[in-house]
Order: sequence, then C-alpha cells, then structure tokens
Amino acid sequence: MKPYQLLPVLLALLLLTACGAVGDEIAFEAAPWQDGETSEYDVINAQGERVGTAVWQWHTTPTGWQQTYTVTLPSRVDSGVMLLGHDLLPQTSEMARGGVAYTTTYDEQQITITTTAADGTSSSRTINRSGMIIDNDQSLQVQRALPLSDGYAAHYRGLVANTGAQFTTNLRVAGAESVTTPAGTFETWHVTMTTAGATHDAWYDQEPPHLLVKYHNRQAGSQFLLRRWQETAVAPWQGSSDDTFVPETPTEMAAAEVNYLLTAVMLLFQFPLMILFPLLLGGWIKRRFGISWTVFGIGALTFILSQVGHIPFNWATGLLTGGWGLGLLPLPLLALALGLSAGLFEEVARWLVLRYWLKQARGWPEALQFGAGHGGIEAILFGLLVVVNLVAMLALTTIDLAALGVPPGDAATVQAGVVQFWQTPWYMSALAGLERLFAISFHIAMAVLIMRGVMRGQIIYLLAAIAAHTAFNFWAVWSVATVGPVWTEVGLAVMAAGCLGLIIWLRPSTIDERSDHDRN
Repeated sequence: MKPYQLLPVLLALLLLTACGAVGDEIAFEAAPWQDGETSEYDVINAQGERVGTAVWQWHTTPTGWQQTYTVTLPSRVDSGVMLLGHDLLPQTSEMARGGVAYTTTYDEQQITITTTAADGTSSSRTINRSGMIIDNDQSLQVQRALPLSDGYAAHYRGLVANTGAQFTTNLRVAGAESVTTPAGTFETWHVTMTTAGATHDAWYDQEPPHLLVKYHNRQAGSQFLLRRWQETAVAPWQGSSDDTFVPETPTEMAAAEVNYLLTAVMLLFQFPLMILFPLLLGGWIKRRFGISWTVFGIGALTFILSQVGHIPFNWATGLLTGGWGLGLLPLPLLALALGLSAGLFEEVARWLVLRYWLKQARGWPEALQFGAGHGGIEAILFGLLVVVNLVAMLALTTIDLAALGVPPGDAATVQAGVVQFWQTPWYMSALAGLERLFAISFHIAMAVLIMRGVMRGQIIYLLAAIAAHTAFNFWAVWSVATVGPVWTEVGLAVMAAGCLGLIIWLRPSTIDERSDHDRN
C-alpha cells in the first residue's frame, strides 16, 4: 500500500473518534432549593488566603426560577442574573465582567449574545443551537438537582456567554467524602467536572437541599467554601455566625509588577533551550557525522508543510477552536483526536519527504539531522512566540492603557491578563523549555523510525510512528488537564528517555551502513 493511500483510512479513523458514548445527557430532578434561599461562600486563593466572598440567591418567577450571584474580589466584582424554566434550563442571562455587560437569550433554535461596552456601545451575535445547553454561570448551583449517587456519570453541553464558546462537560461522582468548611462538616458527593481544557471539583451535601459545600478550580488553585446559608428569606441563618470578614472594596485593578525571577528563568533557561539548543544540536550532528544543514532545513520545512494541512484540518473539525465538532468531545477522546491528527499529518509528511524528495538521504545519521530539523523548527517557533509575549507583557506593565484611549472594560481585561502572566510560577517557564527537549528527542526517534521504514519499504514503520505520535500528544493534552503540568512533563520525560533508547537501538553497527550521498 502506498503511503498516500492510507490518508482516507486514517482520516476516517480520526473522525470516528467522535462516536464514543460519554454516559447519558444530564436530566434534572425537581429543584431542591426554596424561594429566597441564600448561600454565602469564602473565596480562597491558591495560597490558602481568604480573599473574597461569593453569594448565590434563588427566587421563584412565573416561568421558573431566578438565580443571582455576586463574586466580590479585591480587584473586581463579577455578578449575574439568570432566568431558568421549571426544567432548570436557561432562558436569559445577564452578567458583568470588567465593566462589560453580556445579555444572552436562549431560544429553541438559536442563542443570541449582546455585548454592551462601558461606553454604551453594543453588538450582537447569534449562535445556532442544537439540543439542550447549560449556561456556564448556572452550572455549579443547578447541579444540585441531579440524582447524584455513587458511580453517577453524565454529560452536558455548556456555553460561556462572554466568549460564545461551547464545550462538553463530563460529570462523575468520584465518591462520598466528609468535608469541613466554615459552615460545618457535611457528608458530600465529590463530583468531578471535566471539559476539554480542565477538571474542576465540586462537593454537594448528600442531604436536601443538596447545598454546594465546596468548589475547587484545579488550574487556578482557588476554592469556594460554604460559610453560611438561609433556606428562605425569613429562615434563620445556618453555619458560621462570623461575618467580620469583609473583602476589600474594589477600586481599580491591581497594578502589575514584573516577576524578575520568572523573567530570568525565561531569558537564561527557557529561551536557550527553545531557540539555541536546536541549532547547536544541528551543528553537532554536522560536525560529528558530516550531515549537511540542508537535511536539517528540509526537516524543518517538512514540519511547516505538515501544518499547511494539519492546522486547517483541526480548524475545520473544531479541534483547533473548540466549541463545536470534534472540539465538543470529552477530554479522553479529544486528546486522542488531537494526538491522531498530529501523528497523521506530521508522520505522513515525514514519510513522503524522505521517500520521494530527500532520496539521497538514506541512513541513521541523516535521520538524526532530519528529525533535529523537524523538532527544532517547532521549538524555535514556539520560542519566538514566547519572546514576543514576554516583550508584550513588559510593555503592557509600564503602559497606561487608559491614557491611550483604551475603554475601561478592555483595559481592565488586559491588565488582568498581565497580572496573571506575572503570577506564573517560575518553574512553569523551566518546564516549557524542558518540554521542547523532550519533543525534539521524540521527533528524532520518529525520523529514525520512518527512515528505517523507507529504506526497507515497509509501511508498518509509518503506522508505528503515527501510533507513537498519537500516544505522545494524547498524554500531553490529557494529563495537563487531569494531573497537572509537573506530572505531564514527568510523563513526557519518561517517553523521551524511551525515544533515546529507540534511537540507540536502531543505530546500525557501523555508521557507514548506508548509501553514499553528498555530505557537504
């Protein structure tokens, strides 16, 4: 079978990954809360400090329920009002973020999102709707109406109103846990909520009205802890009677400060690994084995050419943007689809170039240089993007956006992003640099594997490379959302060590066991 004849088969295999079942779609039971219920939470940051409050309230309406919420933090206040039907599905929602208001209307066939800026200007967009959808801002509280029990699993499609992004969330009851908060100790169901990009945790009281007792954002490290609640507007408060904590009144966005340790790690460790190391590696291979920079350059060009097909395919199928198509898959299938997509386009491109273009490059040293170019240009491009981002963050830290005429809402959003960037732990930069080393090792191993297949005329090596590429990328996507970045890089390091072993194992007994070609 010719390599290009595999393309339709592998494309079909990729599309079929969307067909896996992910449990039943959620089905709500009767609302367990009453008219006038109020629940108050402490907001805890990643350092365990109490930094704000969150308040939810429920009220009956002629058509169902009204949910209101207010999250008060030192730098901002987020608030919203939602109207739900008796079936607890959204009808309309209003929310405010950074001075910008968003109004969302849910009709049977479409969803309309109207954005109103701080200066009063507004714009609207319409999204086609297919089936049941849950507004992201209602999800934490309405999940109280689910029939949670040991082993429960279900899914739903959600919408983030301020971005218009749609996603699939998988809910699973991880088990029963005893949880203590300022409101007391509760016997709860621990629920995990997994989307394409992250896994969050929520703990719901097993007894009616099934209060949300605790919420944990794994990526940010923040938590909501129940402090007190009121079953109705006239019922006594239950939980902690300590209301002495009042979060700082928001005035203006906290000023961003340069993280000099992070900057130093980026300049002295991450950038050299991502930009200089690939070039040094190519130079070493040339000196050690006499393989010209031309092979390195063709390897780099192979990666770029593979993306000419890879990126449009991922965009067309929803893998790149999310919110539709394959981008709505649950995390395991999404990670599989992304891994298979990368393996398909990059390994087939590698095979075609070595088989039909770089015909004179036949041997283990040539494969090293070819793979170094393929993985090297990827690392260099990522490195240059990080350089541009660092320069932009340094500039935005010193620029007064308001003085430049940027609307307050937009300026606050940008400023929040800058502050978040400088709060990045320094080791994340180091891990990003190490990841490029692991990826280069992987690409060299795949080049050696593909070279073996081309020289022997055996397609099985191409299939093995695609499978390995799928597994490598699957782990990178799945693990970062489930076990975190540190264990992700540990796993990639283990796989990179395996790749180095494969490279050595496939090395011929003598370097001259290959056809002659121009080494100059």
